[in-house]
Amino acid sequence: MKHHHVFTLGAALVLSSLAAAFPALAAPKYEDLAARFNTTTCAVPCAAPQSSDWYMWRGENRVEVRAGSGEVGEIWRRDGKGRVNFVYVEPAHKRGIEYNASDLRIIGHKRSWDRLASVVPPAELEKLSPAGETEVLGHKAQRYSGKLDQRTLEVVWLPDLQVAARISVAYPDRQVTTELKGFLSKEDVAATSDDALAGYQLVDFSDLGDMETNESMAWLKQAAAAPGHEHHDR
Repeated sequence: MKHHHVFTLGAALVLSSLAAAFPALAAPKYEDLAARFNTTTCAVPCAAPQSSDWYMWRGENRVEVRAGSGEVGEIWRRDGKGRVNFVYVEPAHKRGIEYNASDLRIIGHKRSWDRLASVVPPAELEKLSPAGETEVLGHKAQRYSGKLDQRTLEVVWLPDLQVAARISVAYPDRQVTTELKGFLSKEDVAATSDDALAGYQLVDFSDLGDMETNESMAWLKQAAAAPGHEHHDR
């Protein structure tokens, strides 16, 4: 997936960007969380920033992120053995593409659970320097900053929720900033339930090559935001 998809999968952008900045470590436990984030990315020097909202719903073994437009999203699930699978979804059309652990490895889209659940892995904060305290949306927050390789990072962390409230990553050629904007209530947009997902038209990633020749599956060729799409877009 290319960086100009701010969110066509904006959450995927920040997770992909932070994947390079933060290697994977072990995951803590996580409480349920439903929140709205905003990600802004801009080339250096910044003349035309691209910004988009996205939603995140987190459970102990399930994380869903969805574009603010509602057009596309990602559902990550973890089984009892710690294996992670992934579903790219288009909620408005009730369809999606399923990926198993092997698929994710082949296309280079594997994610550690701690990164998915917290945006920044909690253990990785140890590589940054404490930079004071603040408050975000009624929660006590801790500031961290530092430099890893050629990346300069600033993180505002909510320890009680085990999630980053703000992450700014400065690369030599671009700046990516993600910020927690608010928490979702029951009256707001809801996560995709397992029952709802069971009613989706789902295709296995490994079957895409065969399915794309099916006239009723023409949408697969247009699913440019789907990870690994370029492997089949020939």
